[in-house]
Amino acid sequence: LNQCSRLLARTNLRNFSTRFNIPKSGPKIRYNYGAVGLLGAAVFSMGAALMDGQISADELELGHAHMHWEFNELFKSYDHKALRRGFQVYKEVCQACHSMQYLYWRMHVDVTHDVDTMKQFAAEYQYPDVDDEGNNIMRAGDIQDFMPAPYENEIKARLANNGALPPDLSLITIAREGGSDYLFALLNGYEDLPAGAAEPGEGQAYNPYFHGYYIGMAQQIYNESVDYEDGTIPYASQIAKDVCEYLAWTSHPYMDESKLYGMKALASITLFGTAMYLLMRVKRSHMRLRQLAFAVPGKEKSIAANGNVSSLSKYKQVDEMLDRAARK
Repeated sequence: LNQCSRLLARTNLRNFSTRFNIPKSGPKIRYNYGAVGLLGAAVFSMGAALMDGQISADELELGHAHMHWEFNELFKSYDHKALRRGFQVYKEVCQACHSMQYLYWRMHVDVTHDVDTMKQFAAEYQYPDVDDEGNNIMRAGDIQDFMPAPYENEIKARLANNGALPPDLSLITIAREGGSDYLFALLNGYEDLPAGAAEPGEGQAYNPYFHGYYIGMAQQIYNESVDYEDGTIPYASQIAKDVCEYLAWTSHPYMDESKLYGMKALASITLFGTAMYLLMRVKRSHMRLRQLAFAVPGKEKSIAANGNVSSLSKYKQVDEMLDRAARK
């Protein structure tokens, strides 16, 4: 409003005025378009100022940065060393609260670990089953089983986390807007409560990258919170990067195979298209350039004089056809 007032004070409204005569004998009416426009801008600014105080809780979120993830490139694949480290982070840090119910143990074979290692990981857990006599039993896990959930049901999960339900991480990358960028910012975005902000509830933490700023998960990733098997220095950013790449793989476990099939298809289409182009240019060019004309019996010489005789007339079969037509 102050800016509009200062603009009105410096503006000469005569420069924005015009005259419009309704009838010739009627009164002359002067319209100040500049004043009308500036008045509309002032009303719009006032409405925007009044609406500025109405903020939804979903808007309370800090925008995340865009990271360079190589697996998003067309001719790049997942970093399998990072996938192995990310699986270790999930198993030691995330699995205590988050499930991975759409993922089998066997899907990790030849991706993060070999068959024997995955069998050992699966055997650490007990799965309900039925024996030969129909009795309910608990057996050791196998690589054909789903990865186990930390809680038996949703109620127990909420009771253990102050009412918050830890989401399943199988498809978390494609279930959240921003994907890996959002998850990386969220895991590294925990901050101290700023001055003037409301105190978080029990079991909550302040994270500006989360919707509403208050998240029901405390900070889980710190420097050296995981001891990597391959000797990689476990900085907090490195840990977050590895687990984000692993979660991207769980959302698209067959992306590498899809890219490989796509490259093979593009190569096949290129070779096939080149072969067809050369075949049409070399083998079919004389067929496409032929012109077939039918001459009236007895008028062949006149047509030849006009230059409209078909190029096929030089072939014996065409000449014989014309001869037979002439005899008739």
